Amino acid sequence: MDNFVRDKLTEWNFSEYIDRFKDEEIDKESFLLLDEKAFANLIPKLGPRYKFQEKHKAIQKELENDGTATDSQVQTSSTMAWASLDQAAAPSISPQGKRKNPPTFPSTSTPPKQPCFSKPTQPTSKFERQAMKAAETCVTQVLEKLKTLPKKEFIDYLKGKMTKLRTGVKNKVLVGVFGKTGAGKSSLINAILGEPNCLPNGANISACTSVMIQVEANMTNYSYEAEIEFISKKEWEDDIKSHQDVMSDENDNKNEELVRVATAKIQAFYGKYGVGKSLKDLMKGEHFREIPEFLSPTNTVKMISCGTASELSGKIACYTRSDNKMEVKHYWPLVKCVTIKVPNTKELLEHIVLLDLPGTGDCNKTRDNMWKSHLSQCSSVWIVNDIQRAASEREPWMILESSFSYLIQGGECENITFICTKTDDINPKNYLGSPVLKNTELHLDLEKKGAAERKRGCIQHRNEQAKIMLGERFNDEVVKKKPFIQMEKIFQVFTVSAEEFQNDENPILEQEQTEIPQLKQVLEDMNERHSKTAVKDYISGVYGILSLIKAANSNDSTMVEMKSNMYQLLKDSLEEQLSTITSLMTKHYNDLKKLLSEGVANSKKSCLQIAKEKVITPEARKDGRGYHRTLSSLCRNKGFCRSTNGDITDLNKTLAESMYAAINEKFALIFPNAGTTGESIYKKICNFSIISDNMAKEWENTPMSLYLMFLTTEENFLKDKLKRDVLLRKKVIYESLTDEVQIIMCPCYEDVIMTIVLKRIIHALSVEDSSMLFS
Repeated sequence: MDNFVRDKLTEWNFSEYIDRFKDEEIDKESFLLLDEKAFANLIPKLGPRYKFQEKHKAIQKELENDGTATDSQVQTSSTMAWASLDQAAAPSISPQGKRKNPPTFPSTSTPPKQPCFSKPTQPTSKFERQAMKAAETCVTQVLEKLKTLPKKEFIDYLKGKMTKLRTGVKNKVLVGVFGKTGAGKSSLINAILGEPNCLPNGANISACTSVMIQVEANMTNYSYEAEIEFISKKEWEDDIKSHQDVMSDENDNKNEELVRVATAKIQAFYGKYGVGKSLKDLMKGEHFREIPEFLSPTNTVKMISCGTASELSGKIACYTRSDNKMEVKHYWPLVKCVTIKVPNTKELLEHIVLLDLPGTGDCNKTRDNMWKSHLSQCSSVWIVNDIQRAASEREPWMILESSFSYLIQGGECENITFICTKTDDINPKNYLGSPVLKNTELHLDLEKKGAAERKRGCIQHRNEQAKIMLGERFNDEVVKKKPFIQMEKIFQVFTVSAEEFQNDENPILEQEQTEIPQLKQVLEDMNERHSKTAVKDYISGVYGILSLIKAANSNDSTMVEMKSNMYQLLKDSLEEQLSTITSLMTKHYNDLKKLLSEGVANSKKSCLQIAKEKVITPEARKDGRGYHRTLSSLCRNKGFCRSTNGDITDLNKTLAESMYAAINEKFALIFPNAGTTGESIYKKICNFSIISDNMAKEWENTPMSLYLMFLTTEENFLKDKLKRDVLLRKKVIYESLTDEVQIIMCPCYEDVIMTIVLKRIIHALSVEDSSMLFS
């Protein structure tokens, strides 16, 4: 046993196994070759073994990325994906800038097929990074050889293309995690990360996550890092004004919940004496000395770095959680968002961001806007709820319903996952004794088992029933109500137990039965798909550029006419393809315009009634008690507000409801999030190509085929960019109805706020006059 093994076991908190590894004579080389069978022999208990496997997997990846992979691995990778590119680079340019070994063609100018340009095989996940290294090495070598080429403009063009390849990294995939306070979101994320204390969780019943938290991989070092972004000083000042208005309301019908939230936010940052102070006093610089980033005009992000997850969790708690039991100053009211970077999670989160969305709102305009923006960027959504209330509770479905337009029509969500937590929290006696199960075959069978097996059986039975019930609920709540959204195949349910997954002593459930490994696999698969796409795009780009370089080396007098002919063919093809796209877009425009006109006509008749029923005087608030305060907050926030229980109120969208109802079905056909339809713009983009099969065949055995190879990669690059642009514009188009209503309504909202302010001034003056009269 060497120092490497001992240090790793100590670093990973497996020091109790040092003697075991020493007895088996495990050195660095054998340590890196350990497999599942060896893991089971060295670490018998399942819990520690799974954690060790994750660490071991990460160190293997890390060593490969650092270039310490074996020569045979790198050679295999190069041979697999880059032999052709290496060959293409070799005969390019001599140090003197003259062509070395220029290709010679027969008098017909028809060169033999170049095997070096056969399309590279897509690399497997095991060798992706080696393939990327081989590609970058190849590119560097080619550029070095091109440095002395007299055609400076051509070299600059190539350098520009290479730079775009290196910087053209795709956006990360966002996975939004919903759930009310106490549902177990933080514990779930911690279990997935293998870090029980990474995100502060609800150990204290009075605490809850109050800000948006993004969790991603730390790709630069081994530290646990947090980036804390603050709202602006002006935004906090407006927030205080709003809270003071709420707290100073002396109306008998005031909204006690809004008063409670306003008081809690002021006291969290300023202490219990902050409530009675003036705005001027509360905005004094002395209150913000510990967070200079808040007052900085340029740097509004605070950085925290720690050696362990638990240490970071402790340091960021005051920035992320509201907890009236904590005897420290809370900064969460001033925080916009917190990004946590976790080391050794490349395989899980290199291209993924877990977005922990707070289970409550506070009608803060900045956080509400950020919430809406991030929601529309989520490719996948996890709805987390306690299994005991998963099927019966209405709240998660209300959150999904109110968020749906931001996720689907106005977003890019392709997957909705319902996660039932705390599945281990069950009383077998009560469960089996329920009227539904009493004296059933399951009841009679489990009664014969031991305590542990009986509890396991109850957990598994309840998990199966929950999946069936939630599937039926999703069908009733979403599929039937929104038939224009094809969501049936992308809804799934997981029943998880973070507690049992991390239970190393006498667990009731096997690791697989906790379903945390399956949930991790979902993330790993998503991450791997994104990684493969990035590698494939890079390889394709390099392949195209090298084709262009090869083509430049093949110039001769006979190619002038071929270029002219090809140019004309490509131009004609482009015009033809653009004509079909123009026809499709014109049809879509006219169809949507017609439907929108019908929606506008319906809105004129029904929008006020809908607004009254859903927002202004909703059935749930028949007595109207305190609801005027909610409407006041709504007006201050230009028609949008997230309440303390996570409910979304959007008056602007409600007023536009009839217009949305008119276009939704057509809009879903034109801009589907998953798959394609006959009317899909994405499908039309995918099928677009100015290089026809006949054209490729005609030029197949000529030097011009190299130009076609380059044009094909450029075309694919532009189509990918265009699809992303269409997705972004789709969101803008869909939200434009709400945005336009908001612009029209803004003067109304301002009038309401002004009326409230004037009433306060009149009230204050009358009180002052009365006191002077009787003084």
